[in-house]
Amino acid sequence: MDQLPILIVGAGPSGLVLALILLKCGVPVRIVDKETTHRLGSRGAAIQPRTLELYKILGVLPDILKAGEPLPSSMAKYEHGKTDPSMFVKVHEILEPTPDIPYPNTYNVSQAKQEEVLRSHLLRFSCTVELGSELRSLEQFPDHVVAHIEKTDTEGNIVEETASFAWLVGTDGAHSVVRKQVGVEYVGETRAQYIAIGDVVVEQGLDSKFWHMWDQSPKSIIFRPSGGKDSSFMFLYTGRSEELADKTITREEFVNRFYEITGRQDIKFGAATWLSNYRPNIRMVKQMQVGRVLLAGDAAHCHSPTGGQGLNSGVHDAMNLGWKLALVHQGRASPTLLATYEEERLRVIAHMLEFTTQLHDSSLHRLYDGKQITHESWKRNGDIQMLGVNYSGSSIILQDAEAVADILTPYSRPVGTGSVGVQAAYRAPDASGLVSVEEQQITLFSVFGVVAHTVLIFGSEASCKADATELVARLPTGVARAVRILPQGESAAGSSSCDLILEDGAGHAYRGYGVSTDNLTAVVVRPDGVVGAVVSDVDGVERYFGNFCRV
Repeated sequence: MDQLPILIVGAGPSGLVLALILLKCGVPVRIVDKETTHRLGSRGAAIQPRTLELYKILGVLPDILKAGEPLPSSMAKYEHGKTDPSMFVKVHEILEPTPDIPYPNTYNVSQAKQEEVLRSHLLRFSCTVELGSELRSLEQFPDHVVAHIEKTDTEGNIVEETASFAWLVGTDGAHSVVRKQVGVEYVGETRAQYIAIGDVVVEQGLDSKFWHMWDQSPKSIIFRPSGGKDSSFMFLYTGRSEELADKTITREEFVNRFYEITGRQDIKFGAATWLSNYRPNIRMVKQMQVGRVLLAGDAAHCHSPTGGQGLNSGVHDAMNLGWKLALVHQGRASPTLLATYEEERLRVIAHMLEFTTQLHDSSLHRLYDGKQITHESWKRNGDIQMLGVNYSGSSIILQDAEAVADILTPYSRPVGTGSVGVQAAYRAPDASGLVSVEEQQITLFSVFGVVAHTVLIFGSEASCKADATELVARLPTGVARAVRILPQGESAAGSSSCDLILEDGAGHAYRGYGVSTDNLTAVVVRPDGVVGAVVSDVDGVERYFGNFCRV
């Protein structure tokens, strides 16, 4: 049964990322989606700094960056009929890159374009999304899952298929069929607030370098550039609930209401490519695995779009699940490893829902209730960047008792580390200026990968050569690769045998990781870019992998 593929139901970003990870790991995959065409729309356009880092580790970041542009940092607010802004609201501060945080600012790429990039990378593995394929039901068995799929071909004919899979993952959105099939409750609330959203081309009158807002209580309109080159903006319109409750707003209705609210006849509109009604849903599951069925993305959690965490959290789900599912499927890890997916992610998701609900109440909820928006209402730096997302307290992460006893929120970086230092359960920082044996300059993020753990071995050749050699010899084959980081000024040529040997040419790795040149320090970086352990001996590394790995 181990040769059976894994079925992914739902071809949004979380499903596509998961499929790409599994394929890179050599695991066969099928990915199906009930839609007959790929979705349009710029929802989920804000890619947070941590997600940019994960896209870098996944190997898709250059194409993602080409597809969008930096998210504008300011919102222009207008009075009725005025063409000049009455004030500018700061949405977020523009931060400068550092050696350990190379992508500090939110990037603007529509969800549709992100999905297009991810599908192009799947094609390199001869994998395509099977459109028009809807999961109707499933049955679980001890060693496989049987899925009943209904396919609609290009001529509208329906074909039924029954197939077996080793595992099934539901990434099929907030109305997930997979979640309902396995009987997982979606706990939370739906707010009685009707908001119209959509994408519309603005042919004349709005600068794409800014957000734009008109607030004529009880009606308000916000425009956000969609991150493309086609002058498209995503709009958000809050008005009376009774006028939006029963139907999706049309382009013509929106344009008429825009002119009424703004008094701006100088702004000209083109086509509306996507229109929808929205009600804030704040919900999550209490479990993300039932037997051989797992849930990720909106199928496991949904919330207000305020703060741009939803799509990002789905990508984080997939990064956490992907390497674990690959190891279990290949028999390199115990199936109990999958229990840590739920253990690690549910804590983060619960905090994320609380966090985004607070943001919603301080911004969109204020608009809906006709209250004034302040600079503080729209502040979007800090935890929103997701650089502090951590798995402190996880059963498979080696942390000292003091660190576990003083667990911070799942979105916070440890006090005192900030941009300096490394700690188990938190993101592994980047470091630029590393020099290879071939004298090529690279960064740590270009070394990390989704297929295997990366064990960074710090310490000078003279002080810890024997320990480093023993450590490399004991690493589990195919599960981990060793990367030796030699101190600045110590040539990588002729050094001890590792998968990769680098000199810390600019000194950023030793400073950023807070390690010494005099003693061996091993930093175990998981395939999802999280530090699994920081240890000073071979036994420590073996303890980490012994938590889940079959060697």
